[in-house]
Amino acid sequence: MQPTEHRSAVGQLADDLRWLEDHCRRQPELAAHAGTLRLASALTRNVIGPFLEGQPTRPLHVAVVGGAGAGKSTVVNFLAGDKVAEANPQAGFTRHPTAFLPPGPAFQWPSYIGFMGQMHRLTQDKPASADEDVYQVKRIAPPPTAGGKDGYTHPLGEFVIWDCPDMTTWASEGYVARLMEVAALADVIVYVASDERYNDAVPTEFLHLLVKAGKAVVVALTKMRAQDADSFIEHFRQEILGRLPKLPNGELPAVPVVAIPHMSMAERTDPAGAGARYRVQLLNQILVQCESDDATRARTVTNAAKYLSTAGDGLLDVARRDFTELESWKATVGAGKTAFEERYRREYLSGEQFRRFDRFRERLTDLLELPSGGRVIGGIFWALRTPYRWTRDYVFGLLARPDVLNLSEQTVLTGALTGWLDMLQAESLRKSGSHTLWKQIAVRFDSELGPQARDRFATDFRAFELKESEDLEETGKALVDGLEKNPALLYTLRGGKLALDLTIIGSVVYFTWPPGWLLLLIPFGVSASHQFAELATRAVAEGARRRVRSHREQLVTTSLSSPLAAWLAEWPTTGGTSFEKLQQVLRRVPESIRQMEDRVSAKVAALTALKPAPPPVPNSDNPGNTSPTRQPTEPPTA
Repeated sequence: MQPTEHRSAVGQLADDLRWLEDHCRRQPELAAHAGTLRLASALTRNVIGPFLEGQPTRPLHVAVVGGAGAGKSTVVNFLAGDKVAEANPQAGFTRHPTAFLPPGPAFQWPSYIGFMGQMHRLTQDKPASADEDVYQVKRIAPPPTAGGKDGYTHPLGEFVIWDCPDMTTWASEGYVARLMEVAALADVIVYVASDERYNDAVPTEFLHLLVKAGKAVVVALTKMRAQDADSFIEHFRQEILGRLPKLPNGELPAVPVVAIPHMSMAERTDPAGAGARYRVQLLNQILVQCESDDATRARTVTNAAKYLSTAGDGLLDVARRDFTELESWKATVGAGKTAFEERYRREYLSGEQFRRFDRFRERLTDLLELPSGGRVIGGIFWALRTPYRWTRDYVFGLLARPDVLNLSEQTVLTGALTGWLDMLQAESLRKSGSHTLWKQIAVRFDSELGPQARDRFATDFRAFELKESEDLEETGKALVDGLEKNPALLYTLRGGKLALDLTIIGSVVYFTWPPGWLLLLIPFGVSASHQFAELATRAVAEGARRRVRSHREQLVTTSLSSPLAAWLAEWPTTGGTSFEKLQQVLRRVPESIRQMEDRVSAKVAALTALKPAPPPVPNSDNPGNTSPTRQPTEPPTA
């Protein structure tokens, strides 16, 4: 893959991680995740990106970190061998990072895109207390007794020594962010803790984070009495280091500890001379962590990639609260949908008679009458039924309740929609203080969500009306066509009805002969048979009405309420909202991390194959023994 492609992938991943960090900072309960994501983003930009692009391995970086007032600047001076950092008794004096370049081989200062995040390099000196997103680079002059620059070799000549800001709280957007950039860049971390505040929560948590990131850590304990140094070291190992996150094999990480007790003024001001005994042990522990430039950088990059994988595994924790609130919104939308459908059922379907079916019912009844020449007989039967028909209509007129004017379907649906939206707005206002999702909905409801929902509903309702009209007409015609297109059934029903009427007439005449007033049973009998036919057709029509009601209810659900509910449920995640961005980031980041880890592994393997390990360096005192590539430092003579 070309460097530009690596740069693009690294930039996208770093931006996504930074966005997730900002997202966490807006929610206090996720503040701890913000530190993890900040470090992951910084590792991506400052370590993984340059490695994949083929940037030079040199220089290596040593970062001095610790809590306020721990003595970090003093430790920096000891590493530098001279008083270069501004040591100040004021806690939190150092506000921006400063890089010190010891005398040594020349190298090009990193200038790749994304280096140190939003911080920029100062072109002129500023006090360490300047609270700005900047860093400065200072060169350490060789000591006057070195005999010239070319003849002097600094123990950390291939390193950059970083004096870092204090750490205060994970929610800080100030110098803790600057500290994260340097900590991510570092190949070795010198963690400084004082006797007074060695177990402060925030620095200890930061130490845990560094160990999780696979950083090589050296602990420098300060400000204890010389006679208490050994006991303090042991206590620190048990209370602090003993609680570090364990390695995958179940063991605790090996973290060397050195003690720098209270020193005299001469020792503090002359690290390479009077204070050499404390300086040398610290330098030796750092050099032991760095076998060679390539091996050290490969370890830093490999551990950074593993840390990204760990951070990726915790992404769902970052978004769990957001998804919970989103599910709550979807449940509220679902409750509104149920209320919408219930209101439609109660206010419209329960009272709607679908009068169009009366016409089809009457048509069914007419089909049962005799056609053509049989209409004469039908006319006679109609005349015989006249007294009954008049009486029935009169009685029904007295008993029947007047029809209540039913609200139009559009009126009911529009009212139900208004109730649905009012419920959603009320809920969003009620919960606007609990989460940004509800606040976002409440703020944008009147200007965006409400009008957009009504427009979508109006469009869907027009399509619904067309389907509805066609559905009614087709269902009614199916009642009549089913009988008209089945002549056998039609003539059987007509013949059966005629036979029943003739049987009734014949029976009355036969059993009441000679004729008398009992012949009045004939109109009653033929009226009863006709009423039976009407009841049968009414039952068929009512069955069709029930089917239409059920189908209409389904049609409202499929054409109106379900599409609108689906749109409302996803609305917070569309239109450029933070939830849309969150979903996009959560889809991209795991795959990006996996690809980044694969690329790092492949390149480390390729470099290892190309560069075999150098042969061991013989020890001058004992040729049979070997020593590390970088020799431990011996105290200089006074």
